[in-house]
Amino acid sequence: MLVNANWVLSALWLCCRGFPQVGALPCRTLAWRSFECRELASLQDLSDVGAENWHSLAVRNERTELALDSDTSVEYLANLVELDLSAVQQLNLHTQGFSLLPNLRHLNISGSGLGELHGSHFAVESALQHLDASHNRLELLTKDVLGNLRKLIYANFSHNALTGCELPHLPLLNRLDLSHNRLVNVSFGVCPQLQQLLLHENRLAQLDVSAFRGLHGLLELQLSGNRLTCIAQETFLPLNQLRVLNLSHNALDALRPSVFGAAQNFVLNLQQLDLAGNHIRLLFDNQFRVLPRLQALDLSRNSIASLSSGHFVGLGSLRKLYLQSNDILEIKPGAFAALANLDTLDLSRNSLEYFEEQAFGGNTLTRLRKLNLNANRLKRLHPLALSSLPFLEYLSLGHNELRSLDVRMFAPMRHLQKLHLGHNLLEEIGPDVMDCLSSVMELLIDNNKLTFLVALNDTFPSLNRIAIEGNPWQCTCFVELQQWLTSKRVTYLRENTGYYKGERPLCVVTAVDYCIQNLQAARRQKIHADFEVEQEDTDAFDEDDASAAVD
Repeated sequence: MLVNANWVLSALWLCCRGFPQVGALPCRTLAWRSFECRELASLQDLSDVGAENWHSLAVRNERTELALDSDTSVEYLANLVELDLSAVQQLNLHTQGFSLLPNLRHLNISGSGLGELHGSHFAVESALQHLDASHNRLELLTKDVLGNLRKLIYANFSHNALTGCELPHLPLLNRLDLSHNRLVNVSFGVCPQLQQLLLHENRLAQLDVSAFRGLHGLLELQLSGNRLTCIAQETFLPLNQLRVLNLSHNALDALRPSVFGAAQNFVLNLQQLDLAGNHIRLLFDNQFRVLPRLQALDLSRNSIASLSSGHFVGLGSLRKLYLQSNDILEIKPGAFAALANLDTLDLSRNSLEYFEEQAFGGNTLTRLRKLNLNANRLKRLHPLALSSLPFLEYLSLGHNELRSLDVRMFAPMRHLQKLHLGHNLLEEIGPDVMDCLSSVMELLIDNNKLTFLVALNDTFPSLNRIAIEGNPWQCTCFVELQQWLTSKRVTYLRENTGYYKGERPLCVVTAVDYCIQNLQAARRQKIHADFEVEQEDTDAFDEDDASAAVD
């Protein structure tokens, strides 16, 4: 078998010396045929160290500028496959740059202070497959820059200062990261293998119909954090393989149904659509008709005021719908009736005052597990509003204005495990309601107007976590409640709050030495007024302490 003499000498030399010396600057072995060198001024510094069979080189320069000279031969690095210059503080590329490294497949020049790249920096028919040029000062990416990189699979130009990008035909490109730049326009050639395109955190204001025409294989498109106000008709029509589309945190006031295509029988394979944090005020009927495979839709943090049955037509596969932090005042009958596979619905932080009986239509939504109505203005719920949700496991009604609970609402919920009712105006939870909550494991009833709970012994057999503070409990009732919770080994969810440290009142001492379990009788004790006085005294004391601390 013939063995290269230079390789043998190099290997023997390394075994004897541990690492070669480049002048006074060391290189060390990282792995088989993989080396790290420090403080190189040029790759020419490696000409006499037997680098002919090196496959991988990492350069770490903390003080020295590295220059790739155009008139210097680096034939001794002809077999180099991977070059990592990400630890070079300042890289100076001359005319030919990396073109003298014909077998280079992996190149990392991130964070190396580059202000520009040119097509001449790469060999004609370059073998480069992975290029990371992120965290530099690049301002423009033209067809010329990448024109020789027809074998490129992965390219990262994120965290630069790019204002424009024009891609040539790149037949093998699979992933392209252009995020965190200043892009105002983009143009892509034919890239049939591109699956992931990251354009988030740029300055794109509009997308035209030709933006993605050559990207038929795209699976994920990230456009969040731009300045999009307009998306042209059929912009996403060529992307029939697209699975993930993120348009969140832009300035869209509406999303026309035609942006996905207007043909009668046309459908997209989109599975996740994120429209959160825009300025959307209204939804159109049949808006998502061409997205029958959509599984997650995020419309949170917009300005939507009303929901109707036509808005979600065609979304039979939808599993998660996020509508929190809008201005929703009205949910019309049947609004969610078509969402047969929905398992999560978040309507928190809206302006709902009433929840209609037919919001979910007449059909039973057997897959819905989580419903969040927290932080609305709900004053009452129709007794049958949730009757079509028998398999619900999580229900949050906290931070509303509910004064009573109807047993008819909870009777079908035999699988409910978490019930959040904190920060309402509840004075009583009836024993019939409590009997329906046999599967509840977590119960939040804090910060209401409860003075007692009735018939505790045979209720909540599954309970293991609770929050009860902030209610005007009668102290005799509170002691009984504590003893019952202790016997069941129930955990207090907020036992580190001021209520359990003696800083805020937990209960009110009444004129009787027993627990009054009748609402009218309890009202006559003026317990609420006494509790509010104690709360005000505590708040005033806290303010005095805070003022003293400032002084």
